[in-house]
Order: sequence, then C-alpha cells, then structure tokens
Amino acid sequence: MMSDIFIGYSRDDSAIAERLSQRLREEGWQVFIDRQTLVGRKWHKEIERELHTARAVVVLWSATSRDSDFVLEEAEYAKRKDILFPAFIERVECPYGFGRIQTADLVEWNRQMEHAGLVQLLASLRVHLNDANVPLPDSKEPAKPAQPIQSLVQSLQTPSQTFRDKLKSGGKGPLLSVIPAGRFLMGSPDSETNRFDHEGPHHEVIIAQPFALGVYAVTFAEYDRFCEMTDRRTPGGNDWGRENHPVINVSWRNAQAYCDWLSEQTGQLYRLPSEAEWEYACRAGTQTPFHTGETINLDQANFGNKHKKTLPVGSFAPNAFGLYDMHGNVWEWMQDCWHYNYDHAPDDGSAWQDENGGDCGRRVVRGGSWDIKPQLLRSDLRFRLFTDLTHDYLGFRIARDF
Repeated sequence: MMSDIFIGYSRDDSAIAERLSQRLREEGWQVFIDRQTLVGRKWHKEIERELHTARAVVVLWSATSRDSDFVLEEAEYAKRKDILFPAFIERVECPYGFGRIQTADLVEWNRQMEHAGLVQLLASLRVHLNDANVPLPDSKEPAKPAQPIQSLVQSLQTPSQTFRDKLKSGGKGPLLSVIPAGRFLMGSPDSETNRFDHEGPHHEVIIAQPFALGVYAVTFAEYDRFCEMTDRRTPGGNDWGRENHPVINVSWRNAQAYCDWLSEQTGQLYRLPSEAEWEYACRAGTQTPFHTGETINLDQANFGNKHKKTLPVGSFAPNAFGLYDMHGNVWEWMQDCWHYNYDHAPDDGSAWQDENGGDCGRRVVRGGSWDIKPQLLRSDLRFRLFTDLTHDYLGFRIARDF
C-alpha cells in the first residue's frame, strides 16, 4: 500500500485516530494507521515502509503520544522531510523540538464538519497534497518544476499564511492570505431558510489551484494612495473615518482600475475575485449559512444598522482562513457578470463573464453591509449592482493569482 497520509498516534488514542482516518478518506486520500498491518508482515517493517512512502504525516499529540518513543520517532522523521502536520487532541505541551511548528487544534472534535481545527488541518493538507507535484510510483514522468509560490504553499501548516507584495513606487501592497485549493458545494440547498432561487442550483465547484485574497477589504489608506499616484479624485468617506476603514463609494470600474494599478506596481496579476472563489473563501470549510455557524450576531459582524456606519476593518474575529469581515461592513464587488441562477455556471471557480444569458452591465456583489438584516449576510447570498454605481455600503476586496 502506498499512502498519501500516515497517522502517528498512541494506541490509547485509537478512537480519534480512526475517526480522523475516516474523515481523511472522505477527501479521497489513501490513509495508513498501523492497525492495518497485514497478517504475516513484520509490524515495524510495515510501519517503516508506509512512513517512508507517505506524502504527509499527521501526528496526534496527547499525554500518552508525546511520551511515546514510537510517535516521537515518526514525528521527527516527518519533520526532517517537511511533511509533518501535527494536531492536538488533548491540552498538552508540544514535545521538545516541535513547539515552533503550527499545530491544529482537534481537542473536543467529534466528527463536526465545521470544527475550526479540522477545517485548518484539511485545508493545509489540501494545499500540500494538491501541490506537492509528486509523480505516481509507476509514472515515468518526472516531477514538474516548482511554481514560484511552491515553497510558500508547501510550508503552510495553516491556511492563513499572509504576505504583501512590494510596490515599485515604494512600500507594500495590501495584506493577502493564501487560500488553499479544494472543493465545496456552492450556493444554498433547497432546505436553507431565507434562500432565494438565484442561489441555486446547489453544485460542486473545484478550486484546483491556490490563490490569494485580501485579508481585509481594501481600505481608504490603500485606495487613497492609488488616487494620489494616478491623479484621481478620492472618494468621500461620509466623515466616518478613513485610514483603516474600508473604502466606500467606489464603482466596479473604480475597483478594476485599482487592480490594474496594483498589477502594474507589483508585476503580479491582481483582480477582483470570482464569486465562486469568494464563497469558497468565506465558507472556509463550512456548509452552514454563515462561517460562524447557523446564525450570526452583532458581536461577530457589523450589520443591522447598529453602528450606522462602517467600522475599521478587522473589528471582529476572522474565519478559519484568516479573513476578516466576510459578513457585513460593506458589500464587495465580484468579477462576475450577473446571471439569474447557476444553470451552466463554471465549476472550476473562474468568473462567469459570458454575456450569453448574463448581464455584464451589472456585476455580482457579496457579503452584505453595515445596514442590512442578518439573513442577507449569508455565505451564499448574492446580489447585483450596476457597474457605475457608487454608495456608502459598497467596497471591494482584491484577489491575486500565483
């Protein structure tokens, strides 16, 4: 057997190791845990063989495993090969030598799909296994050369690795988060409360390559610099604050111009996200109406006209991908033309810009804003606005290709 993932654990933790191996297999990966050793094989040779051929090693830290010589040897081997993905299953200290490695938190996980630690672990494994460029054992084809982002992506232990590109005019661009490759169910199921017909049909989308997305919506400080350098008029802020407040009163065309300027300044391809990318990043592994769960409250997002204005970006906790304000504060422009529903929509995460049956004079917006009801903040809620519209509830977030 040639496994994608080897699970290192103490026998006292067999129950959770079995649950996790089952969940990993649901992702389509081959998983090895040592109770699979075949009759007639020497168990230590079998374990050594599987460990040496695995593409990733998940080690479960508990009070017993951290004191197990066998588990520590497996973890040390994986650490040397840079394929270690550790996870806490009990509140313990990391063994000596492993404290600097980002570790997923699976304490109290019991099959919940939306558990934050599980979401982080799966996302990290997807990035690593989807982009490791390891040829199949029987393949005669050599491994593909690494992409420029390869070393960054393969080093991730959580999906919230952040970076900024340098601007040729000096300084750096907006803070970005690496969003791992993966798949998800886009749109709302028929059973979801408050759903609209244009949120369906519910369908699978595959994000084949990692991409980057703004950790925050573009701020006034970032947009005002663009205006200064391109001799553009700065948008009004309603005296709500500029600097770290999300820029408002920007049209879809304004947002496109900003992306073009960032691309020219950095030599990288900046753009608006597709609505599939945005929903995938917003959900961050969840399938509930909000990335916060079945409901959302005023301690988790800016909505319902409570503050009667925008708030500084990052005023609330991020989702599992490290993204802030995906629900509320400002609506965010997407690249996509408006289509009434998802019939014949792309299933690869790309923007839907086909004018046949679509309206490219209006573009999709996502996320909701500071002045609307919570049911309009749902991860799958979509709306459309004219491309030249500006308003104090309307901003944008940037995406970048690798």
